Amino acid sequence: MTITQGMKHFTVASLAAFTFGCASGNQATKKDDEEKQATLTPEESHPKMHGPKKRIGIVDFEDAAHGYRSNIAQAARDVTTELLVKSGAFVVIEREQIAQVLKEQGLGMTGAISPQTAAKAGKLLGLQAIVTGKITDYDAEQKRGGFGGYYQSHETTMHARVSLRMTDTTTGEIWLAESAEGNAKQKSTAVMGGGSSTNDNTLGKRALYSAISQMMGKIFSKVDSKPWTGSVAKVAKDGKVYITGGSDIGLNVGTSLNVRRLGEEITDPSTGAVIGHELGKILGKLQVADHLNEKLSVCVSARGAGYVPGDIVTIDASKVAQAD
Repeated sequence: MTITQGMKHFTVASLAAFTFGCASGNQATKKDDEEKQATLTPEESHPKMHGPKKRIGIVDFEDAAHGYRSNIAQAARDVTTELLVKSGAFVVIEREQIAQVLKEQGLGMTGAISPQTAAKAGKLLGLQAIVTGKITDYDAEQKRGGFGGYYQSHETTMHARVSLRMTDTTTGEIWLAESAEGNAKQKSTAVMGGGSSTNDNTLGKRALYSAISQMMGKIFSKVDSKPWTGSVAKVAKDGKVYITGGSDIGLNVGTSLNVRRLGEEITDPSTGAVIGHELGKILGKLQVADHLNEKLSVCVSARGAGYVPGDIVTIDASKVAQAD
């Protein structure tokens, strides 16, 4: 045997041994260290929020990217719902409940929902805000490499861009309009045919999760800066006033509330459509006496009268300041 033949024999034998060792170690699919750290459903810490929780609803998202997966809009909506629910900062109304109410009213429930539709839906469901979303980009990038038949690599990167909008259902005001991009990677390697690529079915969801989670901080900050509002649901003959917002939002018994009537309509100057209302002057004050259930509280009038269903209630800031 010549030296050259011996070296060739050693090289092939060494590669074969390396292949066996890698295959037995199940090295076929490898992810970047950052992907190993990722999780689809992390427990989000409760952000520090002030006042009662806002009741919000999330409607179906719009797929403007026309992704190759038909359920991409549903996946993005589900990720948004998951993050908002796990934050513990909101009372999130189930999608099915919103869909049923809007269907009965002949209203659409996609990411293209108009401010006036959002306002109407909010009144019907006792929501303070509606969250809409749109997927503007969703695609995959493939990279392949290797060395002859001995070593092959395959990397897939999913890219997603999502925009979110939150609309006040009382005034029609756009609280927040943000967008963000997210990526998720999967890398596979094979040596001497000893490995095979394994598709990561969660890759797309992780890209969506990355994009949407980047906007959560801004959502918490913006929503926290907005005062909580509820509305008068019923005025009983005995003078008791029932308002939307019960035990589930953390509206404490004894809380002092201002009562306002909706003011003038606000219209879109370009279309003339009504997109909300001004908050009118204070009509009087209520005090929370008890919780009827998780959605309703019973109040007594501390000052003023003549309240009607639909009047808006807000926290009496002067009483909060005194308490602080």
